[in-house]
Amino acid sequence: MGTDFKIKICGIKDLSTLELCRDLGVDFVGLNFSPKSPRGINRNVAEEILSIRHLPGFPKLVFLFFENSTEEILSLTKEFKPDLIQLIRGDHFLTNEIWESFTNQNRLLPAIRIQSPIESDEELEPRSSLVILDSFQKGLGGGSGHVFPWEYVTNVKRPYLLAGGITPKNVQLALNTLKPYGIDVASGVETDGNKDPNKIKELVQNVRNI
Repeated sequence: MGTDFKIKICGIKDLSTLELCRDLGVDFVGLNFSPKSPRGINRNVAEEILSIRHLPGFPKLVFLFFENSTEEILSLTKEFKPDLIQLIRGDHFLTNEIWESFTNQNRLLPAIRIQSPIESDEELEPRSSLVILDSFQKGLGGGSGHVFPWEYVTNVKRPYLLAGGITPKNVQLALNTLKPYGIDVASGVETDGNKDPNKIKELVQNVRNI
């Protein structure tokens, strides 16, 4: 039944990693354009690695923005037309107009950084079909590698991707404990700051073997 859990690999910076994710049947791939992130890429890199987007079985494409200008967000999303736009609650650069625009298009994937227990779904973004629940690290939009207390989100019933310190080693425990819609992994499949093909394969295998 492990295939019921969705897998998102975020912060992809090279073509070979993107090809591997497609070959493994990963559900979502994330490209990070944040100037604050070590995984941040630019338009030229995106254009190069998305050259395989037309191939069958390509995952849903997510663009992540954190502390980007409104102009950059609009320009990149217009040019590449990602399936979902990941924005972070608490990003002071983000305007309500941008948030509402992608919400109305049903393309918003809000990342909510958990700092205290969530008592009910009403505390989360109500108008998006899917959210990311991540750990909070000041000045970072995600990818910190830190796990937040999972008991904070045991009351959440709506679909969410669990993020924050998920690795091949703890992913089965995470999925069996919380039963989320899926997982969102960045640093947990990296070695020395770069995506590690063996860790990606191990993660996917462990999710599918639940």
